[in-house]
Amino acid sequence: MADKTEKAKEMTKVAAKAPEKSRQIVKPAAAKVPEKSKQGEKKSLVERIKKWWRETVGELRKVTWPTPQEAWRLTKIVLAVMAAMAAVLGLLDLLFSFLIGLILA
Repeated sequence: MADKTEKAKEMTKVAAKAPEKSRQIVKPAAAKVPEKSKQGEKKSLVERIKKWWRETVGELRKVTWPTPQEAWRLTKIVLAVMAAMAAVLGLLDLLFSFLIGLILA
């Protein structure tokens, strides 16, 4: 309890020494927490879906979309890596199948 009081006094001292511009930023130690309005009330399903849709569209507008050339280049890279990994895994499968066949024979 004493720590909180000392901390509040210290914040007040710091705020008093701060320039006028930064005093506006410092919150007073005994600031009230705003109460929630409409406690316990949920928005309707339709309102929540509308809000979700607006937020989704807003986020999609922020996306930096690749040009068609970049999309094709990246697609080719992904396909090449997939083919290479498929070949490696196929060879490992053949190798382990052969080794297990030797062990069991």
